[in-house]
Amino acid sequence: MASLVERLRVRSDRRPVYNLDESDEEAEKPGKSGTKKQEIEKIVRSDAKDESCQACGGDSNLLYCETCNYAYHPKCLVPPLKAPLPSSWWCPECVSPLNDIDKILDCETRPTVADDNDASKLGSKQVFVKQYLVKWKGLSYLHCTWVPEKDFLKAYKAHPRLKTKVNNFHRQMSSMTNSEEEYVAIRPEWTTVDRILARRGDGEEKEYLVKWKELPYDECYWEFESDISSFQHEIERFHRVQSRYKKSSKQKGELKETTESNKKAKEFQQYESSPEFLSGGSLHPYQLEGLNFLRFAWSKQTHVILADEMGLGKTIQSIAFLASLFKENVSPHLVVAPLSTLRNWEREFATWAPQMNVVMYVGGAQARAIIRQYEFFFPKNLKKSKKKKSGQTVKSKQDRIKFDVLLTSYEMINMDSASLKPIKWECMIVDEGHRLKNKDSKLFSTLKQYSTRHRVLLTGTPLQNNLDELFMLMHFLDAGKFGSLEEFQQEFEDISQEEQVSRLHKMLAPHLLRRVKKDVMTELPPKKELILRVELSSKQKEYYKAILTRNFQILTRKGGAQISLINVVMELRKLCCHPFMLEGVEPEDNNEFTKYVMFLDSQLHDC
Repeated sequence: MASLVERLRVRSDRRPVYNLDESDEEAEKPGKSGTKKQEIEKIVRSDAKDESCQACGGDSNLLYCETCNYAYHPKCLVPPLKAPLPSSWWCPECVSPLNDIDKILDCETRPTVADDNDASKLGSKQVFVKQYLVKWKGLSYLHCTWVPEKDFLKAYKAHPRLKTKVNNFHRQMSSMTNSEEEYVAIRPEWTTVDRILARRGDGEEKEYLVKWKELPYDECYWEFESDISSFQHEIERFHRVQSRYKKSSKQKGELKETTESNKKAKEFQQYESSPEFLSGGSLHPYQLEGLNFLRFAWSKQTHVILADEMGLGKTIQSIAFLASLFKENVSPHLVVAPLSTLRNWEREFATWAPQMNVVMYVGGAQARAIIRQYEFFFPKNLKKSKKKKSGQTVKSKQDRIKFDVLLTSYEMINMDSASLKPIKWECMIVDEGHRLKNKDSKLFSTLKQYSTRHRVLLTGTPLQNNLDELFMLMHFLDAGKFGSLEEFQQEFEDISQEEQVSRLHKMLAPHLLRRVKKDVMTELPPKKELILRVELSSKQKEYYKAILTRNFQILTRKGGAQISLINVVMELRKLCCHPFMLEGVEPEDNNEFTKYVMFLDSQLHDC
């Protein structure tokens, strides 16, 4: 275990802490961490000999432990410690690697090499012993190791919490239900490099700050280059992003100096075929039309809604649009989507536009802090002394933005607006844009405050209930053109008239594109629907009547809270699925339960 001890001590700072060499303005303020050596409170061991050697009891020329009140003579250590003596030293008790266990992952009986005594008794060099799979503090899952149980038994006295960890592990394993899936202690994704965030060290052995797949940013760790040598693609991608900033800084600076009038004057370039910069395949003709619609709206500075029916590839069209802007050195962009769909957005970007640096901004407070530290901005390259000599000015945060696209959820838009709002976004895409139909919602008001040059809403249902909701979507896009709801209601008070319908279409045409499957995917066969009606069983009918009777007053009263009716409907819905979904219906007695299930099954079969 000696090599592991050394490795843990060397990597004691490998947790996701901020790298001062690559920090932003905030880390350079006086009083930040890194300027003073933090004082650690020493462990007080009750059996420590006061100012004496723990081994012999002598009181001269002692080595004092850095983390506890133990002291030893160098010659009393096993093996003896020879000169020159280290400036910092830890006693054998504190240096035990079992003190650095983060979590216990698994327990198995595994083969191990026997010591000389056991080998002579057993007549074999290999024995099978109980071992625990351990993840160490400050190290990733890449460095998990198997530790024999006897090492744990020896360490229980010195580390009482270790026994608690072992007991908790066994309790957790025993409580696990037998499922079809086998228990996997370390998922393969946890040892697969997802992204590399930073690099440190200029010597032969460089280190990289690694984010692992399917793990949050607060589980990033520093890894030696040799440990992740099999992930050369991710290492090259990191260097490509870094070098792209250095090479394109001048070009990007010139682009930022372009005036708004010049941007407006830029001619619209239409794509006649699927662009070459899309690596995921070729766009369908209607998707190419959608791409050109978005690009034309961009050139005219018209905010739009892409309202294609679900399944026509609104995500891919949006990615193709952002990739076309990236080709023209236009970034950064913001994509706001439901949390459940962000992973799909990330996969589609990796498939169709892998050349773009896409960052997913979600997770806990610590994870988001690490994203802001390493993924938001390139570090400042010039020191203050060099700035004065060269006469160069420091690039602003906006000029040092590292990502091309930021994927985030509705919750993060509200929660971290202080970090996201100061950024000047080129294009903001809101997935499931119909969520903005209520102007009083917090999401609506927060997004309105973001600085965006272009806005795109994606929705498969632009008109859900009434025209007022559609107006609010248009108001979010263009408050100048769609400013007054009252005037809009007066103008289209009778939408059944053909003249008003055509006028509404003409007003919405520059802002909205909608296609349905039957019009653009003619090669698909017509949809066939088979409706199978199932009658309620006698027990279900009995409970159905009971629910209606119990809620008679709610069902017959005029007005009142709508939520009460919804609750009644939900109860009826659960009953129609299965009676046991209702609370208190399922029998507690096993025999009664079996009879009841058999009765219900027979009733359903009869239907």
